[in-house]
Amino acid sequence: AQVGAAIGREFSYELLAAVGRLSDHKLRDALAQLAGAELVFARGNPPAAVYTFKHALVQDAAYRTLLRSTRQQLHARIAEVLAERFPDVAARTPELLARHYGEAGLDERAKHFWTLAGRQALAGSKYAEASSHLAHALILVRKEPPSGERVREEAQLLLEQAQAIVVLKGAGAVETGRIAAEAIRVSEPLGDDLLHFRARWADWNFRSLSGELPA
Repeated sequence: AQVGAAIGREFSYELLAAVGRLSDHKLRDALAQLAGAELVFARGNPPAAVYTFKHALVQDAAYRTLLRSTRQQLHARIAEVLAERFPDVAARTPELLARHYGEAGLDERAKHFWTLAGRQALAGSKYAEASSHLAHALILVRKEPPSGERVREEAQLLLEQAQAIVVLKGAGAVETGRIAAEAIRVSEPLGDDLLHFRARWADWNFRSLSGELPA
C-alpha cells in the first residue's frame, strides 16, 4: 500500500512488482488482502492487473506512514524503473517522471523532465498543461546558482511559457505582459542576442495589443 501510494492513486501490478521487489507470491497475496479489505479496487488479473485506491484519503494515509527519507528513495526508484523499463510511458508522460524525481529531491532530473513535458504539451497545443509544466521547470531553474547557462535556460522557459499564455489569455493580457517583462529582465545580460530580441519582441507585441502605443 505504501509503495502503491507513492506511485499514485492508480498503479499497475507490473510497476509495483518492479519497484517493490517482492516475490510474485507475496505481492499477489498482499494485493489480494488490500482488495479484500476494499482499500483498493482491482481491474484485471496479475500481471496485467491495475489497482486504484478506493479513496484519495486511503492513498494519503498509506503515504503519510512513510518516513521522508523512505519516500524520497521510493520516488527515485519509481522514476528509475519508469525510465529504464517503461520507456513508452516515460516518452508519453515525462511529467510523471518529473514529479517523482522532484519528490525524490533530484532537482536536475526533475527540471529536465518538466521542461520536456512543457515543450511536448506546447507542441501538442495543450497550452494549460504546457504553462503548468514550464512553471515547475522555472521554479527549479531559479534555485540554481547564477550563471550564463541559467540565464539562457530561464529566458528560454519564460518565452515558451509566454507562447502558452498568449493562447490561453491573449497577447494583451496582464500576465502576458508580466512574463515578457520578466524575460527582458532575465535576458538583459545577454545583450545583442536572439533570446533577448525575442523577449523585446514579446514585450512590443503585448504593448501594441494592450494599447500602450507610446511605450
